[in-house]
Amino acid sequence: MMNHARVFKKTAPNGKITVYVERRELCIAEPGIQPLHGVLFVDANYVKDRKVFGQFVLTFRYGREDEEVMGLRFCNEACLQAQQLWPMADGEHEFKNLTPLQDTLVKRLGSGAVPFTFTVSSLAPPSVTLLPARTYVGAPIGTNYDLRIFVGENPDDKPHKRSSIRMGMKLYQTASEVDRTPPYAAVSKQLLLAEGQVEVEATLDKAVYERQEKVSVSVSVTNHSSRNVRRIKVLVVQFVDVAMFSNGKFKNIVATVDSTDGCPISPGATLTRQFQLNPARGTIKNWIALEEFYDRESALASSVTRLEAQERNVFAIYVSYYVKVKLFTSAIGGEVSVKVPFKLMRRQIVEDAATSTSSQPGQSLPEASGEPSVPLEPASPQPTGSQDAEPPQLAAGSQDVGAPLEESERPHQEEADEGGGGGGGGRALDKLGGRGPAVVSRCLRLCRLCLGNNRWGPDYYLPVHV
Repeated sequence: MMNHARVFKKTAPNGKITVYVERRELCIAEPGIQPLHGVLFVDANYVKDRKVFGQFVLTFRYGREDEEVMGLRFCNEACLQAQQLWPMADGEHEFKNLTPLQDTLVKRLGSGAVPFTFTVSSLAPPSVTLLPARTYVGAPIGTNYDLRIFVGENPDDKPHKRSSIRMGMKLYQTASEVDRTPPYAAVSKQLLLAEGQVEVEATLDKAVYERQEKVSVSVSVTNHSSRNVRRIKVLVVQFVDVAMFSNGKFKNIVATVDSTDGCPISPGATLTRQFQLNPARGTIKNWIALEEFYDRESALASSVTRLEAQERNVFAIYVSYYVKVKLFTSAIGGEVSVKVPFKLMRRQIVEDAATSTSSQPGQSLPEASGEPSVPLEPASPQPTGSQDAEPPQLAAGSQDVGAPLEESERPHQEEADEGGGGGGGGRALDKLGGRGPAVVSRCLRLCRLCLGNNRWGPDYYLPVHV
């Protein structure tokens, strides 16, 4: 039986070091964060007596890059883990506890391949990118991660661009098993200068939604007052809380429905209706949280929650969503509203396909685009002193990066009370601001992680066929 496993690859500008990783998205689960497994391919003739170091770095940017002047930087960095990858620190050449994919890559790449594993602290916050309301094309603002590989004498040396690699990473949360009860909220309000009350109930069909899913809201209105209910408005609001700043709170409407069907609701009458809303990025008045890049295909950021046992993380950006139902009766004191929170996040971890290490020489690596596979020559180990390391090149005819996604419907930006930030947080942030495989295809799904930031450059993956 043959299985496929996705491998992400990036080579230094001088072509002397190449890194392969199994995944670029690490899940923050209850036991801890998924470890990052990979393989480093080194040209020993180039490195010689120097060393190769690896770092997993958190970058928190809280201001615009184009406003950094006179050496002022609106950016903090924290190295979560660092290790020496080449030569092996213990001097051993027998690799133990390898994943099936690492074992396969080590056998195919030859003697210049070194496996590695990074274990990230469970306190690391999820990745979130903030987009200012004003046009911005600089470095991503928010919480981002990247894997850095560089050649040097000491781990504190400043990496040279030609002999270093930076590959963007992402940390994300998944919904817990307890989030299964459909959210429900109800409110009853006495109207000003009117007799009786107006009752409104709102129920969602589920507690957790994935991106591109529509939010279904069931609204029930009972009018016990002496006034008519003229209009019903349903909103989906994104609330962002930047933990580093007390005033770093923002609200943006990401979906809205305004309806007069069934209205006016006369005194003593009852109305029940279903509304479908599709949360998407639209016109914004404040900072909005996105997945990880700024182009028009950007998706809304997933919900970021804080466990009860954890303290507030200063580098975290907490994101939450809720549905708000508003009833309008009259111009004076005639508004009734109710909020129902929900989560927009993944429900489960997407595991990579298992890779067997019993592959035979001469098997092929199939193209991700479905084109015919090109057979590979078997990898033969070479002495370290005479190794001619040439990184894999992009195969001819594999330049397609996939068709652009269709643009989502843009929600109308209304309601100053919902679209406004708390305490001027937007202004505060503004101010503070051996040969390897020969067949490689562009990543059709995740290459935008690096293409969205020109510091990282293009990135590729290759499916390993064993």
